[in-house]
Amino acid sequence: MSKPISFISIFVLLNMGIGRMFQESLGIPCFSELSILAVTSFIFWAASAKQIKIWAQKWSFLPHSKSLLIQGGLGLSASALNIVMGQLLVVFLMTTVYQCTSPSFNLLNAGLTNNIAVNLLCYFFLLFHFVETESKSTETPSEKTEQIRVSKNGMQFILQSCEIMYVETSNNCIVLHTEKGRFVKYQSLRSFQKMVCSSDFRRVHRSYLVNSTWIDSYQKNKNGDGVLYLKNGTRLKFSRTYFKDFLGSDYSTRT
Repeated sequence: MSKPISFISIFVLLNMGIGRMFQESLGIPCFSELSILAVTSFIFWAASAKQIKIWAQKWSFLPHSKSLLIQGGLGLSASALNIVMGQLLVVFLMTTVYQCTSPSFNLLNAGLTNNIAVNLLCYFFLLFHFVETESKSTETPSEKTEQIRVSKNGMQFILQSCEIMYVETSNNCIVLHTEKGRFVKYQSLRSFQKMVCSSDFRRVHRSYLVNSTWIDSYQKNKNGDGVLYLKNGTRLKFSRTYFKDFLGSDYSTRT
């Protein structure tokens, strides 16, 4: 949690600095107003970090463009909430503690203008920090799993590794082929292989990762390449480069 707190502290100080310069340009410097907004922002983002981490964990369930759009909306909403809370506190303290009859509109505007951009930046820095942390944790061998979380048509599924027949690459994602259908996951083939606990998954081609329990037989060509035949009738190419990786069990050879 030390890194998120550091990020929050940096953006709070940045916000104070920009706000101070803006106030100076208007000729209405007010360090009290900046201090109130700074304390409010720090408390708000520190309290929100846990929820942002939860949102970051859902990042991989959706295409990056859609995730970015959703997170942008969440970031704007969180920033707006923080700003409204800060400005209300400023008005309350100015009228009660500092006995101002009416806070200057320019003063409130000075705090509001730079607040929006800096708060949004703070949100996305926290978000991508947690996304990166989550991504690294899924690639850690000590956290391998037999369960794979996927989404399809807005629904979430949990697949057992034994249900997956083979995995293929497709652009910037992978496609998991199961008896239940195909599932798209935004992850590399290499990181998926590291993540899955089962040792049955073997790389047979630069584009394919096969569950060896589903292999029925194979046919090898003279050049060393060949074709794999799965138990459901699917035919997959295998490369001689990866031939030794999956040739750990005895399979009948088709001729």
